Amino acid sequence: MVSLYIDNQTVQVPEGTTILAAAQSAGIKIPHLCYLKDINEIAACRVCCVEVEGERAMVTACNSQVKEGMVVHTNCPRARQPRRNNLEQILSQH
Repeated sequence: MVSLYIDNQTVQVPEGTTILAAAQSAGIKIPHLCYLKDINEIAACRVCCVEVEGERAMVTACNSQVKEGMVVHTNCPRARQPRRNNLEQILSQH
């Protein structure tokens, strides 16, 4: 089992679990558009971006695996702004 922190909540999940699945198991919602479990896990929309402490760039939650001691922020300004920008770009083409 891997132990991590998502929005100041301790979460324990099996090794190999994605950040998105770990958050869902704890009742934490991370928005996503293109993710379909076992069908489409390519992180193309980038709407599921989260901030991981120690990482310079935003991380896609749908295809990034958890690591021991990882600290994830799903609803901070640094995570919300890229989501908004990515969604606006998607909507501008449709």
